[in-house]
Amino acid sequence: MISIHTLLETDLETADSILESAFQRSESWRNDLQLFCELQPDGIFLARQHDTPAGMVAAINYSSFAFVGLMGVRQEFQNQGIGLTLMRHLLAWLDQQGVQQVLLDASPMGLPLYEKLGFMVCDEVYVMQRQARKSTFQRSTEVQFISPKNWDLIDATDKHVFGADRRRLLHALLRIYPERAFLLLDEYNRPSGYLIGQEKRIGPWVIEDPAKADLLLRAALSLPFRGSVSVVVPGENPDALALLQHHGFEIVRVNRHMMRGLAVSPGEREKIYAQASLSLG
Repeated sequence: MISIHTLLETDLETADSILESAFQRSESWRNDLQLFCELQPDGIFLARQHDTPAGMVAAINYSSFAFVGLMGVRQEFQNQGIGLTLMRHLLAWLDQQGVQQVLLDASPMGLPLYEKLGFMVCDEVYVMQRQARKSTFQRSTEVQFISPKNWDLIDATDKHVFGADRRRLLHALLRIYPERAFLLLDEYNRPSGYLIGQEKRIGPWVIEDPAKADLLLRAALSLPFRGSVSVVVPGENPDALALLQHHGFEIVRVNRHMMRGLAVSPGEREKIYAQASLSLG
């Protein structure tokens, strides 16, 4: 028997172990889980099979659309309908909130499940990685750190590019990484690009002026990272792909960007050089 309930803060260690098993990776998902709990505590669900924790899924509602991530089922419970049950529960919850479009980035293994639920492929996303190495980059004087006084400017530009208001996410990341967030302004003091360097990941990274993309990337690569650094790049932005490859990033995985509901792509993905993550868009 499968039962589903909203994930509690006391379930974080359990959820972490589910994701490690599901994706067969030893790295902890604790930071991503805690961020989700802060942003959308009512949107994380844990499935139990006969009272044993077996799977989980999460979604963040950006109002204009929702983004699904952290979908995983323990290895020993896979192919028993748990993923399908979790997704149906999540989609019913989103329907109750009036969400008209749901997006996600599907792994090849997850693709058949999402197609069964009415999701359609609309793009690809490239997970790229650069191995740990001593930094030889320096931050240009054109690049400034993002301060609270810049937040409103970034919010407005990001909403236009991303296609939804995600200030909750941006402000949370800026509080977590205050000295790892960079901004470029144009001659009219408007944002031409900004980037946040997380602990092991670059993103979100948005560029209005492609000519400035390299400056922001060099600023990010001047930072210390814990191990290798990864980036999630929309397929609609080949310039980002080429720039990252030029700086030693390699494609390690290709996922399918999928959509359910309104068949209109939100925002301007060609200006997104890196997503916040595979789970947050």
